Amino acid sequence: MAFASKTTFSCPWPGTGRAPARLSRHSRLQCVAKAGTRKQLPIFPLNVVALPCATVPLMIFEARYRVLFNTILAGEPGVEDGLVQSDSPFCGSRRFGMCYVDGRADPSGASRMASVGTTLEVVDFAHVQDGRIFVTSKGRERFRVLSIVKDRPIMIAEVEELPEDEVEGEEVASLAEEVADLLRSTIRLNVKLNNLEASEDQLEPEELAGLGPRDMSYWIASFFGDIKVLQQSLLEENSTVKRLNREKEILSDTVRYYSATVALKSLSVSSPASGDDKAKDS
Repeated sequence: MAFASKTTFSCPWPGTGRAPARLSRHSRLQCVAKAGTRKQLPIFPLNVVALPCATVPLMIFEARYRVLFNTILAGEPGVEDGLVQSDSPFCGSRRFGMCYVDGRADPSGASRMASVGTTLEVVDFAHVQDGRIFVTSKGRERFRVLSIVKDRPIMIAEVEELPEDEVEGEEVASLAEEVADLLRSTIRLNVKLNNLEASEDQLEPEELAGLGPRDMSYWIASFFGDIKVLQQSLLEENSTVKRLNREKEILSDTVRYYSATVALKSLSVSSPASGDDKAKDS
C-alpha cells in the first residue's frame, strides 16, 4: 500500500458534527447519478482523506500499486518501463482517485469505503533503489463513485464529477478571510505551545492569500487529519459557505483552547520562581 503524512492539529472538540453518510462496502456501492462528467478512474483506497487543492504525499511500495503509478507516469523520466501497462486507458494520465476507508469492516469482512473521493494528479515523484516510489499529488476535483467496474488487482470505478457552487461577493470573501485569520492564529499558537521552529512561509502559508473562498475551504480542511470523519464530511459538503462556517466554529474553539493552554503553561513556568523568592525571604 502506501503511507501518507500531513501536518495536522490536535483539536479539542467533543464532537465532529455530521458524519459521512456514505461509508459502505465498496463492492456494493449503489448511488443515484447526478448531472456531471462520468469517467473511469483507478481508485486508491486509503485511510487518508484527499481534498481538492491539498497536497497528498505517498510512499508506494506494494507491487500492484507500483505497476499503477509507473503506468500513469508513463513517458516521464525515471519510470520503470517494465512495470508500465501500455495498453491501459490510464497510461500516462498522471491521475488517480482516492477514497477514504475507515479501517473497519462490514459483517462480511469487506472494507468500508466512502463513495465521495477526490481525483489526484501526480505533480512530483522519485524512485528509490529498492523499488519504492515517493509521490506528491495535488487534489483536483471531487467525484462520486457510481459503481465498481473492477476490484482487483487495482480497483477501477465509474465515477461522476461533483459540481461545485459558484461563490462570490463581499459576504463570502469576508467569511473566508475570517477563517484564514483563525488558521493563522492556530498555527502560531501551535508553534508557541510546542516550542517549534517555523519559517515565515509556514506561519503564513501562501494558500491563504492565493486561493479563493471555495478552494481555501478545502485546503484548510486538510489540516484536520486527526479527525478523518470530520474531513470526509467537509469534503462531502456541497456548500462553500457551510463548509467555511463549520471551519470557523472548529478553529474558533481551537484558538480558545490553545490560548488557554499557553496561558496555563506560562503560569506554571513562572510559579517556581515565585516560590523560590518566598523561600529566600523567610
